[in-house]
Amino acid sequence: MSWLTSPHAAWLTHGSAIVMTVALFVMLLVWPFWLAVVPAVILTHRIGVMMHEYIHGIPFRRYANCLRVLAVYDGLTMMFGLLELFRATHLSHHRWLNSPGDSGFDNLHVKDHSNKVMGTIAALEVTQHLKFYWEALHGLHPYARRQRILLGVATSCASIVFWVAVGRPDIIWKLMLLTTFTTAVPVNLNRHIHHHEDPRLPWYRLQWRTPSPLHWRHYFVYWFRVYVRKDLVLMHPMQKRSKPTDSPT
Repeated sequence: MSWLTSPHAAWLTHGSAIVMTVALFVMLLVWPFWLAVVPAVILTHRIGVMMHEYIHGIPFRRYANCLRVLAVYDGLTMMFGLLELFRATHLSHHRWLNSPGDSGFDNLHVKDHSNKVMGTIAALEVTQHLKFYWEALHGLHPYARRQRILLGVATSCASIVFWVAVGRPDIIWKLMLLTTFTTAVPVNLNRHIHHHEDPRLPWYRLQWRTPSPLHWRHYFVYWFRVYVRKDLVLMHPMQKRSKPTDSPT
């Protein structure tokens, strides 16, 4: 058995999340924001990729431990429960891929708004998340646990109090700006297909499933191709789909 298939390999996820989080806060605390913004956006996205692993319950055997990590990061990055909301909508995306019940599929029609500008704004990831957020607080998204959203609100408020108390209120708007940007500008994942084939496989073991993987520049143009040109479409459902369960998938 190789090291990547051993239980110890989970530290690639734990360690990456810790190192990138420390690097992000050092940049925001020490560097001028104009200099830190680009690497900070990249780090924020990559930290999000690591959180995606916890959403699927991959790094820990007990899912409760993964939820604890998500709760900590929800407050640390001042997401006010949005990370819990993403957990819920993402798992629904896996369970009902490109069919009713998939949050992305259910909101596909907003791109066809009669007003192009309004249609683009309504289709933005951040706009959809705010809509889901309001609905989840009113019990319309059963996978989103209201108590965990409120916990995210409480810990985010605690983070705000902390940064004000230590004399660095600038960290508050910087983190919020980074979160808004990375939420509004989704990126393509070349190994996304393999991830849907086996959602419990960790990121470091995913393989390419396309003959020509997308060039790195698609990291920056993916949003434009989805929401403006509309030449990228929803992923097709898997050929074989397992019976839904209550466990994370």
